[in-house]
Amino acid sequence: MLITYIDILFVLAGLAGIAVGFIRRKTVLPPVQPPEASFQEVILTALALIPAAVGPNILVVALTPGMPSMDVLTEYVLIPSIVLLLIVAVVAHRLNLERLSNRIWTGIWVGAVSTAALDVIRLTGFSLGWMPGNMPRMFGVLILDQMALGPDDLSDFVGGLYHYWASACFGLTYTLLVGRTRWWGGLIWGIIIEIGMMTTPPMVIAMDTGYFGLKQGFGVLGVSLTAHISYGIVLGLLLERYTKHRGWILRIVKEAFERPVTLVQSLK
Repeated sequence: MLITYIDILFVLAGLAGIAVGFIRRKTVLPPVQPPEASFQEVILTALALIPAAVGPNILVVALTPGMPSMDVLTEYVLIPSIVLLLIVAVVAHRLNLERLSNRIWTGIWVGAVSTAALDVIRLTGFSLGWMPGNMPRMFGVLILDQMALGPDDLSDFVGGLYHYWASACFGLTYTLLVGRTRWWGGLIWGIIIEIGMMTTPPMVIAMDTGYFGLKQGFGVLGVSLTAHISYGIVLGLLLERYTKHRGWILRIVKEAFERPVTLVQSLK
């Protein structure tokens, strides 16, 4: 599978987003004083974590033998999960849950644009023959159920959208669970994502690379690890600039339970 003009357009759009992000906020501002936690925020955060988990993991499920295909999971799981996330975002805004609203939108856009930092390395490695395939092209034909026909412009575009959405979900998961951290938190998250990717069916089975790509030598692991480190660094630097509030999800849950009046208010 070749590198296409659609691959390049996605990368250019992502790089533009990264550039705008750094230009708009050249320095890291002090964190904002967090609002009081509430059960509404806890419940909506839990609901937002569902689409954040669905995005990248339906591919893992689809490529596991005996599980539903990607086109079926897209129609009945992925798209409804995106609708759910939009509903959660709207409700959070209407309830003036500033911390949750900021974490949702920041996680999504930063996670998405940071994909370009990964793809610059991934596509370079692929063009040099160090990667077994152009995975977003595979995503597209799986989603549109046209493996027999092969990729075309539409499937390449759909595959690119899914690729960037999966990365957006990784950013969303990080902001919802961890909140604001130093930039190196994103780096650690990128390495965790790399470990997950290199030990699950999309790479191990579909791309036939074996665990950590070692079935095809060290080229796959080298490119993939470098790409995810790049993704994690950019993700961390931007999240540090745009995530307003500190506080892990467990702290928010604890604070919500320490305010018994919140439960009564949430039921009104």
